[in-house]
Amino acid sequence: MEVLRQFVQSFRFLSVSGVDHRVLSDVVKACASVSELTSGRALHGCVAKLGHLGEAIDVFREIQARGMRPNTVTIMNLLPVCAHIASLHLVGQCHGYIIRGGLGDIRLKGTLLDVYAKCGSLKNAYSVFQLEAHKDLVMFTSMIAGYAVHGMGEEALMIYSHMMDLGIKPDHVFITTLLTACCHAGLIQDGLHIFDSIRTVYGLKPTMEVRRGRLDDAYAFVTEMPVEPNENIWGTLLRACITYNRMDLGRLAANHLLQGESEDIGNYVLISNMYAADGKWEGVKELRKLMKKKEMKKPAGCSWLDVDGKMNVFMSGDSSHPRRNSMFDVLNALVVQMKEPVAF
Repeated sequence: MEVLRQFVQSFRFLSVSGVDHRVLSDVVKACASVSELTSGRALHGCVAKLGHLGEAIDVFREIQARGMRPNTVTIMNLLPVCAHIASLHLVGQCHGYIIRGGLGDIRLKGTLLDVYAKCGSLKNAYSVFQLEAHKDLVMFTSMIAGYAVHGMGEEALMIYSHMMDLGIKPDHVFITTLLTACCHAGLIQDGLHIFDSIRTVYGLKPTMEVRRGRLDDAYAFVTEMPVEPNENIWGTLLRACITYNRMDLGRLAANHLLQGESEDIGNYVLISNMYAADGKWEGVKELRKLMKKKEMKKPAGCSWLDVDGKMNVFMSGDSSHPRRNSMFDVLNALVVQMKEPVAF
């Protein structure tokens, strides 16, 4: 038993990308054989937090198979994995364990709500939210974040009103999330009204202003802020400058991003796109040199879909999927339908 504990303890500090999932499975079997439930759960947590998603699921299933019942911590470790691979089926399994095990931890339910929303199931997310008698700020924030992603601003405002009725005080994360929901739904006046009540929270107004095309006002607000604007604020302003073809302000925002030595490759791609749109090809060339010098590389586009419990992974430029031809047949049929004239 002591050897197992030492292995799991060492596992916490290692990057184990080369460890075969069968090795992990064998360790969990060993944990079960000596009733080392704590070590088995700890191993699962380590694997999940290190980002080995497939292995985390394998270890979880091995825990189930060996009769080692998952607890709150195990489910809490597994839920982010469900969100990352967008597996609604696996989220449902976790939900079932929570109900059957009587796991009533408010943080666990908040995480479950958040993962349901990230997997696109707002109906289940709202069900978790509605059934919780003692809602906290995290649950309200997660519910509004789910509505924000799907452009459901009116629903987000209803949740906000409910929270105000309960007397729960919002923090800066909640306000940012709520304003994002207003932006995505085009509820500009509602967003500005909310912002007027929390002026002490900085970095929120530029997004609301640029949605209305008021770039000069947004730029003035950023430069006059009593705190140093971060790269998220400059990035928001830069995107709006590209959208509204204000390259003069865009170059100013880009300079601030470059001076801040941002490590976010998305910002460099954004600046490169601005130079290209403005016909400044020399700027594009210099920026790519800088990205190469910093060894920055844009990761390949990747998406995945859980179908009947089986994960289907799609990567940009990859044609190796066994059902590639049938998928393209369906896609082509959809394209034809989209091109057909529609009567209003």
